[in-house]
Amino acid sequence: MKWARGEAGDIAGRRHLVPQVSRDKLTPCGAAPDQHLADMTRDTSSDDHKAELDRQLAWFETRLSPRAAKFIGWLRQPSSRWVRIHIAILLIVGGIFSILPVLGLWMLPLGLVLFAQDVPMLQKPIARMLGWIKRKWIARELASTHYER
Repeated sequence: MKWARGEAGDIAGRRHLVPQVSRDKLTPCGAAPDQHLADMTRDTSSDDHKAELDRQLAWFETRLSPRAAKFIGWLRQPSSRWVRIHIAILLIVGGIFSILPVLGLWMLPLGLVLFAQDVPMLQKPIARMLGWIKRKWIARELASTHYER
């Protein structure tokens, strides 16, 4: 039988040893054991990365012209998911074929940013990339205002 340390100590300050089997059967707040297992296995970090990505994109939206910001705001809405996915795929393919005259390499990261809205695996690296770009952008603005004085 496996033994695990209990949460509370006894009067002498030593911890109780509770059998692992009985510990696993404990269900706080009277819920079914499966519900707590589902709550523990749910990936909350992807929610954090999604929020960070949304925060970074909202900051970049403030830097765009009103017309472009309105379009990007509409494109980021959950109801525009299928349009966003198709535009992202077209931008990624256009970025891959950047050797052609009309297309450019700028299309690839833009397509990845749009695609990251719907692919949790891309949210963390894209949010980090946007954070890095934002820091460089702000540093450049500060340097240019300092230079003008």
